[in-house]
Amino acid sequence: MMHENDLEFVTEVDGKVIPHPSSQPTNSVLSNMKAGGVAGGSSLNNSSAPTSSYTPGSSLPLGASFNQSAHPTACLFHILFKGIAFTVYMLGSKAMEGIMVTVLCILLLAADFWVVKNVTGRLLVGLRWWNKVDPVTGATSWIFESAAPTSPDGTNATTNSFDSKFFWGVLYITPILWALCFMSAILWLRFNCFVTLAIALVLSFSNVYGYYKCSADQRAKLNDMFNAGAEMGMRTMIRNGVFGRLGGMFSGGNAQQQGAAAPQVQPGTFA
Repeated sequence: MMHENDLEFVTEVDGKVIPHPSSQPTNSVLSNMKAGGVAGGSSLNNSSAPTSSYTPGSSLPLGASFNQSAHPTACLFHILFKGIAFTVYMLGSKAMEGIMVTVLCILLLAADFWVVKNVTGRLLVGLRWWNKVDPVTGATSWIFESAAPTSPDGTNATTNSFDSKFFWGVLYITPILWALCFMSAILWLRFNCFVTLAIALVLSFSNVYGYYKCSADQRAKLNDMFNAGAEMGMRTMIRNGVFGRLGGMFSGGNAQQQGAAAPQVQPGTFA
């Protein structure tokens, strides 16, 4: 017969009670695991884990760039239809018929022309160009407008630097890309692309010319660029002696002509 009292066992044999030494049944494996867990937990709590610099809300580099813009949505639409039209032109011929590529490109180019002319130019750089027709004479007049440098309340109303650089950079690069595509089509004799490329060049150059006329700053910058290029070219020609060579060629030619025209006089002999 066994009695249990707080994990202390006794045995009764023939009326005599023989006590066992008090013992606690323990499992060495579990004890070691529990001890290790406690020690590990204390070490984890005491140790300082390195914190990561990544935060889920941090923006990507592209987003950080657009965060500098006062009108990020306008910047997006300034390049959206151009990019889609260029992608359809470059890759669409492999996935659809040529007529479908032409129609889609023309629609996208028309949408881009309208957005740039009426929305992004006004928001990003404060410029607008348009035309009106005189109802009496029927004459068409082109109007090029630019926003005032200051608002009526006297606060500074200059455009955002990022918006201005983004607008003009994309505006100038677009016709260059379409011109390269046009030259490539001529070299590879892709006559079916001429309609799309001609419309793309006309619409993109129209926006470039319109906003160039609107912006006095851009006109001054381009004039300075052309003057600097002409001055650099003149210095290069002077350094290489191009004018001297041209002068020598002309003077040498005149001397040869005079020598050919002059009569040759030979001394005569008399008997």
